[in-house]
Amino acid sequence: MPVIKKTALNPNIKLYTLTVIALLASSGCSNQQEVTADPADQMSELNQVNTAPPNVLIIIADDLGVEQLESFGIGSEPAVTPNLNQLASAGMSFLNVWSQPTCSPTRATLLTGRYGFQTGVGRPPTGVNGDYPRLERSNGTLTLSEFEDLNFSQKPVEVYENLTPVIENFSRLYISEGDDTNLLSKGLSSSELTLPEIFRRSGNAYTTGVIGKWHLGDTENGWLQHPANAGFDYYSVNMMNQPESYFAWYENLNGVLEQRTGYTPEEKINTAVDWIGQQSDSPWFLWLALNLPHYPHHVPDVEGLETSAIQADDPRAALDIMTARMDQEIGRLLAGIGEDELDETIIVFIGDNGTTGEANDPPFHPDRGKFTLYEGGLRVPLIISGPGVPEGEMSDALVNSTDLFATITELAGIEVTGQLDLNSVSLVPYFSNPTSGSIRNFIFSDAFYSSRGVEEGAFAIRNDTHKLIRWHDHQELYNLVDDAYENNNLLLDGFSEVESAMIEELESLVDTLRNQDKN
Repeated sequence: MPVIKKTALNPNIKLYTLTVIALLASSGCSNQQEVTADPADQMSELNQVNTAPPNVLIIIADDLGVEQLESFGIGSEPAVTPNLNQLASAGMSFLNVWSQPTCSPTRATLLTGRYGFQTGVGRPPTGVNGDYPRLERSNGTLTLSEFEDLNFSQKPVEVYENLTPVIENFSRLYISEGDDTNLLSKGLSSSELTLPEIFRRSGNAYTTGVIGKWHLGDTENGWLQHPANAGFDYYSVNMMNQPESYFAWYENLNGVLEQRTGYTPEEKINTAVDWIGQQSDSPWFLWLALNLPHYPHHVPDVEGLETSAIQADDPRAALDIMTARMDQEIGRLLAGIGEDELDETIIVFIGDNGTTGEANDPPFHPDRGKFTLYEGGLRVPLIISGPGVPEGEMSDALVNSTDLFATITELAGIEVTGQLDLNSVSLVPYFSNPTSGSIRNFIFSDAFYSSRGVEEGAFAIRNDTHKLIRWHDHQELYNLVDDAYENNNLLLDGFSEVESAMIEELESLVDTLRNQDKN
């Protein structure tokens, strides 16, 4: 059994030794151990071995593709995000990061370090939800007069976009023609070992909290108690895909629903600052899942920006302003934490999937955003900052969202040994050598409904040069070196020997990956 030894990044962090069995040894892309069903069994040995454990703050943006941030240099018209630009300058950015094409599956990969086919989360939960009251609506949204009855300062009319074209595009690619029945997806099983469980059980007894969007629970895994089942001490979350309104919603506060009003992102930041301030000298782990810039599109106030001419039914313009407001709230969060606490805090910022298609910027195509397995649906920004992370560096190495599991535990100085089944590769080696080649030989993403099974779903896989998208007998192959934004499907004119060999190579990697749990 090979042993991967980690070296200290600075005098305050002593990193761990993780004992693993290498999966796909020839490809060097993943770590595996035998899996067990009970998280308590999986935690057969877990020790915190550093002397000054850092705090860990994970910030998740909802529906933010890599093209939206100026510091990544990809989008034609990025949003105004000075605070995230500063975070990138103070840390390290990763250019080639794949998420899942929708939110809940990505969040499951972040929590567990495991792919969707392992956790069973291939689409957002569509099963039976518990008793969850809904705000009274008029024609599907709160009206302006209803807004006036609520106690908050900003009252823009929210616009719920027509999602039919997006849903039809997803169905065309990933659902059998003429068969849209029994499309159910499960939430994250409580048997999964998660990051907050690891932090709670570490020798330094981290306090764990989650604030913001959850969308991983259903009645089969605890529903309103699901965040607690996943390992969080404190939770103040929206259970559904989005708040009922950005200005009035139901909050699940430690298992009890409370009706709230205000501006959701602002209230979430207030809650986060308050919670962090209550942690005294204890190290903390906070999962902050912002709702911005997810639907419904609206035009919030942003300090320093004139927004009066922008209409909510202009999706690109509205999304830019929502992203700018998200950046403003992140700046307020960091100021509220304070410099001394930030000096001891690892900050991770990531998007949960690509931008909603009609709102994304070139070079991504509007038909190839969120919900799809094209680059516009999968490529998300990732910034890591804090103790042990170099400043102002950027890497183009291949990264999966699963990789944050191994990265964060290593940065926190936690030793994890036992029976694990991970597909998580630590990014820490890039901190000492930002320009080094990829540790991974491939990255992977999939989309499927639990009720239909993994084999009935779709997947995408890429190596350092080529990308394969596969759904049943439909497949597309792209050379991402020459065609980074997938304008030329190499299979439109048939298969050459070289292309056939590349497809066989990529499919073989997927077969090995999916069969790992069966061996």
